[in-house]
Amino acid sequence: MIAPLIEGPPHMADLFRDFWWLLFPMGFMAQAGFRAWLDYRARQEVVRTLRELADAGREPPAALVAQMQR
Repeated sequence: MIAPLIEGPPHMADLFRDFWWLLFPMGFMAQAGFRAWLDYRARQEVVRTLRELADAGREPPAALVAQMQR
């Protein structure tokens, strides 16, 4: 008599084996999110510096203003 094939619950290894290619788009999305966060932090730093210069009554450097316009 032949025993019927009984599959157990899926394992994490099966999930990884079937969907390994999803690591690439997820990695790209994580990288884009991290890059956006770094750009946000850099822009906040420029705004804070411009605010400090304005409070001190000094003229901001042209490079700093150009960085805000890009």
